Amino acid sequence: MQPAPQPPSALGNYRLLSPTAAVRVSPLCLGAMSLGDAWEFMGTQTKENSFKILDAFFDAGGNFIDTANNYQN
Repeated sequence: MQPAPQPPSALGNYRLLSPTAAVRVSPLCLGAMSLGDAWEFMGTQTKENSFKILDAFFDAGGNFIDTANNYQN
């Protein structure tokens, strides 16, 4: 058995979300409040730019995204 490959960045050094849950997340959480264009006062992004941001976060090893049903559409 080979050791796991090195993560692409420090975002891939996952941590336990909670001692009582077996969920491992990236050390930084991406806030999704400005992803979308529903509310200008929160900042806006086109759909294309939103996907570019999400893809870059994932490619760097990120897997923890803060979302809420009140942020955007």
